Amino acid sequence: MWILLGLLLILSPVSAEEQQFEYLQEFEGLHITGKPFDFDIKTYRLTVTGKVDNPLSLTFEEVKALPSVKKNLTLNCPGFFTDIGTWTGVPVKVLLEKAKIRPDAKIVIFSVPDDSYRTRFPIPEATKEDMLIAYEFNGKQFHRVHGFPLRLVAGGHEGSDWVKWLQKIVVE
Repeated sequence: MWILLGLLLILSPVSAEEQQFEYLQEFEGLHITGKPFDFDIKTYRLTVTGKVDNPLSLTFEEVKALPSVKKNLTLNCPGFFTDIGTWTGVPVKVLLEKAKIRPDAKIVIFSVPDDSYRTRFPIPEATKEDMLIAYEFNGKQFHRVHGFPLRLVAGGHEGSDWVKWLQKIVVE
């Protein structure tokens, strides 16, 4: 275990098939954003709660059935790696519209199941076109070490804002 800039850095072994991200060739599963979670995809739910009129609890398949986009974006983790590729997912804006955020809402928080890692954005930033709830990179579903089943893609922001193992979205 290493401590880096106050963040927990975890290195984990990665199989050859999990090496779809360029940086894994060198870092074997770099996890500045926490440790991987094991999800049972049959019971997994992405929730959208808080200052919304229509709280959501969506299965992985329900998320994938929503209108999606493909975006060529750069994932940059300063000092470690840069990956450029095509991310497929649902725009955050689509989910927030479906949840019907309230007029007094200001912030959106994206979190892992146990809240041990999360990031937050003001609503105008969270609803930009390069903010996605992604489920594929370069046409392939994520492996566990990359955030399966869903991760936040935050185009224009550093990798530490791209929450892997996303399960909760809370509007405040």
